[in-house]
Amino acid sequence: MAWIYERPGTEHFWIGYRINGKQVLRSTGTSDRKEADKELAKIEMAARASRAGLLTDELIKQLTGKTGQTEFTLHAMLQQWLAECKSLSPATLERYKTVMDQLSEYIHATETAPLLRQIAKETIAAFLRNKRAATTAANAKLNRRVLAAFFNYCVRNDALEKSPVPDAVALKLNGESERVRRAFTLVELSTIYQKCPNDFWRYMVMSGFFLGQRMGDLICMVWGAIDFEQNVVRLTASKTGRPVVIPLKPELRAFLWQLKASAGRVNASDPIWPEQSERYAKQGAGGFSNEFYSEVLLPAGLVSKRTHQAPKSNGKPAATGRKINPVSFHCLRHSFVSFLKMTGASQSTAKELAGHSSDEISDLYTHVDGETLTRAIAGLPALTTN
Repeated sequence: MAWIYERPGTEHFWIGYRINGKQVLRSTGTSDRKEADKELAKIEMAARASRAGLLTDELIKQLTGKTGQTEFTLHAMLQQWLAECKSLSPATLERYKTVMDQLSEYIHATETAPLLRQIAKETIAAFLRNKRAATTAANAKLNRRVLAAFFNYCVRNDALEKSPVPDAVALKLNGESERVRRAFTLVELSTIYQKCPNDFWRYMVMSGFFLGQRMGDLICMVWGAIDFEQNVVRLTASKTGRPVVIPLKPELRAFLWQLKASAGRVNASDPIWPEQSERYAKQGAGGFSNEFYSEVLLPAGLVSKRTHQAPKSNGKPAATGRKINPVSFHCLRHSFVSFLKMTGASQSTAKELAGHSSDEISDLYTHVDGETLTRAIAGLPALTTN
């Protein structure tokens, strides 16, 4: 049996009913009782059809605007939630809307996608950490509270089983560790490449910009990952386990071909840089990051010389920590994505090439073909002037 009621905080009449034992509450979209009664009559017709064994998903969709599975999109529930928040102050309502608009833009939401159940906790965490990198801890926490209020509303209204908003403590919004590094400019990229002291770092800078992969994956890359015939690099990102296929920029292809010619006979499983690969396996990325700082970024004039603060008279180190620099090797990855977008590549193309997992929600309804990826890589600017 369906019922109609007035819901606190909203001017519209609401209808409640059950489908397959699951309670559904939805707005009639009208404050006119006669129009609301018409909506109620439709639901009761569906209920009679259900008791007679004649209710189909198509009939439910026709009468209620929903399928028998009662799937809810982010867009639909967001509009419903904001409608119920109209009793709040204009400033609060605007703040709520701003946060949710930013989330919708971040995950490329439309009226039909994504479904609420498709929004992963990792996606919300990445969104909030990006916000923290660009603003204060207090503002990032406010963003989290707004998201928590919305998704808890969805849970209370049986549109979602569990909120995807991560625990505030787990997000570490007070810390600086999640600071998002900036992208290099084209002038900076050219200078960085010119200041590389050897072929290893020239390879790292060129591959970092033209392949967009993480430091460890580039250091440990094997010759078998490079398909000179198909003109692509194939690897699996160690952090996400995601397979990535990246078309080779001619400039990088020529450099890699020259490296292979110099290396002589090699096996597919051999690392391009055996010594560095072994060192990375034993010691991790720390030493390489320091080398990139002192041997590449410093000569390029992008960072200042690191100094170690003198200890206090009692022999203990000073309390002030070392300043976090806005640039690092990881900025090459940011540069890769930024220049792809600046030259016309879509968000989904950039994500496919970089192997990002933080935007995985779009994987559910997008796919990028090989020709599009090749055009995107071809559009990247050159690093050398040869």
